[in-house]
Amino acid sequence: MRYRYLVPVIALVLCLVSCKDSKNKKEVDTFGADTFHTYSINGNYNIDVPNFMTGTTGLNEEASLQFQSLIKEAYLLVIDEPKADFEEVYRDLGQYDDSLSVIQNYRDARLQILSRTTQIIHKSANTSRLIHGLNAESVELDAKVNGMDNEISYFLTFINGGEKVYMVMGWTLKERKKEHKKTFKTIAESFRLID
Repeated sequence: MRYRYLVPVIALVLCLVSCKDSKNKKEVDTFGADTFHTYSINGNYNIDVPNFMTGTTGLNEEASLQFQSLIKEAYLLVIDEPKADFEEVYRDLGQYDDSLSVIQNYRDARLQILSRTTQIIHKSANTSRLIHGLNAESVELDAKVNGMDNEISYFLTFINGGEKVYMVMGWTLKERKKEHKKTFKTIAESFRLID
């Protein structure tokens, strides 16, 4: 159980390699960048995804939602896990900080996992906010992924969803960060639990 958090990192590194190789692939982009579609996932949550992204299964085996656009170098996934399991594992490891909220602990745990396979070059300040009444934390990172030449920009939002904690992760090449920043913000802010 303690090592199940490493699997998503390994899968993420493998999928980031697709950023490097995607210049050799073709994808038809027939939708406008500002057009979104709402997806309902496992009866748990709804989220809006831009129509230029298509569903995939190759980014992370633990993700409940995975989308990508090879032509626009934009990738998206959502990981959700039971809050009680997360707390138990990190308390057992002695890495749970009782002075922080659950979502702040989840944020720090996920950033620590990401830092094992990346060199974080720049990290924005953590931003606390409400998304459809749910406590959330957001952060942006620029990082070098081990084995890749290009820097990657990550847009991470961590959401306290009652019984579960969620991570909405969008990423792109750093050179396309400005192009996708608003889109990834819109995606994260669209997250809402299904009653």
